Amino acid sequence: LLVGHLIYHILMLRGVPEKQCILCVAAWLFNPFTFTIGTRGNCEPVVCAMILWILICLMRGHVVEAAVWYGLVVHFRIYPIIYVLPILIVLDSEYFDSCKRPRLNSWTNKQLKSSNTESIVFHSKAIFRVNLWLVLKKLLNKQRILFGLISGGVFFVLTGISFYLYGQKFLGEALLYHLTRTDPRHNFSIYFYQIYLHHEHEFTLAERLMTFLPQFTVQLVLVPFWAKDLPFCLFAQTVAFVAFNKVITAQYFVWFFCLLPLILPWTKLRLRWKGLICIGLWVAAQFHWLFWAYLLEFKGIN
Repeated sequence: LLVGHLIYHILMLRGVPEKQCILCVAAWLFNPFTFTIGTRGNCEPVVCAMILWILICLMRGHVVEAAVWYGLVVHFRIYPIIYVLPILIVLDSEYFDSCKRPRLNSWTNKQLKSSNTESIVFHSKAIFRVNLWLVLKKLLNKQRILFGLISGGVFFVLTGISFYLYGQKFLGEALLYHLTRTDPRHNFSIYFYQIYLHHEHEFTLAERLMTFLPQFTVQLVLVPFWAKDLPFCLFAQTVAFVAFNKVITAQYFVWFFCLLPLILPWTKLRLRWKGLICIGLWVAAQFHWLFWAYLLEFKGIN
């Protein structure tokens, strides 16, 4: 419910008509994945609420508050670290309005189509016209330095406290574990079969880390083109990050389901019929995968 309220608030701030806002919120509230996973004791909706609140803080120009919450959410769940680049790009002095807050694409389609391409071309030309000092001065503006120092400080302080309380076990299970994690069961990942076949044999560190290469490559491609449309960029980043992750479970889908309503008003896709076809394909793919997983894990049929 809190996530739904925050989604509604963000859409209203972006100038979306109220009827559209309500329909988009319904896409979150009545999604079987979100309310099933969110009511089984899972913490993902808490993370979603924190990420949405960071967006609201940025839209209001509260950079310090956004930085505090960002440091907290990265400590709480490591994956939002991928959002740091688009957030820093948005914190550009030339992209701030008269109220000193970053502009996010409003309901007008004209701004939606032009904001990404024009801003990238403008910044690219400007970089070639000025010397290195001006480039560094432009990149290291007050908002970016403030956001980086505060969010990094919050993260390292909380991590330091946790390390002091729990020692090396905390670092191993909260952070380092994700670098080497493999899971041969209940896994939607494209690496599932390789992991399943070789799970009894120890993977080398290089093999474990190689799986991160596609993730990082896709992130580096997405961010420069879509960062100025921050909600869409976060959604695209999250979908790509989950799609290329070594381990994917159903709860990972919640990560981008909370961002999906933020981009629905701008899509040309309509619920009838293309939307229903997409939903049907998604559900069919889930049932297809889970049917064979059920036979393997519960019935022992390989």
